[in-house]
Amino acid sequence: MRAEAVVKALLEAYPGVTAIVSTRIQPAPLPETLPLPAIALRHITTVDLPTIDAQSYGLARTRMEVTAVTKSYPVQKQLLEQVKLALQYQRGTIAGYEVVSIVRENVGPDLRDDDKMIFSQSVDFVLTLKEV
Repeated sequence: MRAEAVVKALLEAYPGVTAIVSTRIQPAPLPETLPLPAIALRHITTVDLPTIDAQSYGLARTRMEVTAVTKSYPVQKQLLEQVKLALQYQRGTIAGYEVVSIVRENVGPDLRDDDKMIFSQSVDFVLTLKEV
């Protein structure tokens, strides 16, 4: 839950994101009744990084998927740009956790559900956090 809390806190604190989705930032999958646009968060993996010795602090690298779900393609792109600005290269104490770095890793394909007129795209961010 550390990485999830960090990502959610940064997105909720960034005016460019909240101007588009308000408070609709939730774990995936999003409920079908949730008004759009919204952001779905999904934890993908966490890997413990090797340490020098037992006395040093540990690091964990977590991949988080952030998915923009909207009713139009331009809003999807605008939202993902704001997500990138909110998360990319952040570090320090965030949501009570020590963040070493956040970097964008992968940008997924544009998806479209023609029946529901829903546009979505996911972006993976890799967070490196200090373990306590």
